[in-house]
Amino acid sequence: MERRPVVIANWKMELSHKASTEAAIAIRKLLKDVKLTTDVVLCPSYPVLPAVKEAIHGSEKLQLGAQNVHWEEKGPWTGEVSVSQLESLVTWCIVGHSEQRALTGETDEIVQHKADVLLQHGITPIICIGETLAERQADQAREKLSLQMGVLLSKTTRVAISKFVVAYEPIWAIGTGETPAPADVAGSMLLLRKITAERFGNDVAERLRIVYGGSVTPKTIGTLMAEPGIDGALVGGASLHPLDFVEIIKIIQAAHA
Repeated sequence: MERRPVVIANWKMELSHKASTEAAIAIRKLLKDVKLTTDVVLCPSYPVLPAVKEAIHGSEKLQLGAQNVHWEEKGPWTGEVSVSQLESLVTWCIVGHSEQRALTGETDEIVQHKADVLLQHGITPIICIGETLAERQADQAREKLSLQMGVLLSKTTRVAISKFVVAYEPIWAIGTGETPAPADVAGSMLLLRKITAERFGNDVAERLRIVYGGSVTPKTIGTLMAEPGIDGALVGGASLHPLDFVEIIKIIQAAHA
């Protein structure tokens, strides 16, 4: 089954209101004459979601996502944002990013709950999983990924799997400039697909989209996309630069042509 590639820009807290809007407009212009067969998602900070939504309004090539969401529909959670507050703005949302896990102690169970809540509101979750450097050095990466994927699949359904995206992000590679060997990335994604197949069957596993994240640049993405089973990328720093981000999109799309 041919899976539609997806490329996600995670702008984190890097861009101002003005810079976020300008970046969105620039990416839109750069993609104007590109025939896209790829989902492209921009994930700015909460305060600029309305402005970026307006900047890409009418574009069939760009979609909007959030960087996180709370697991409760509403409640006394100062500083948090609920899915009901996001659903009129976005169609995608990142959950389980390692930075949030480290900052808040977010567990795999909470991440699974967030993904479920998003799906109930018609928002596609981008679910981040990955091992730490210590786990990798201790040869525990497969065990960590198996645990995270097992929790994610424990309370989901066959139908839901085709509606979310898993982002494999080795924590030690995020923002460091370090990337694992392409064959290692492909092997990790094969493991995730195998775990899915064991629970739901090969046909369901083949519908699951799995992307890579961690120091993705135009220079690194080409060798990664030469490996099988990689359906796109979650891009951090390089997505702040429209020319680099669009180049990454083109490389990924060409690899799936």
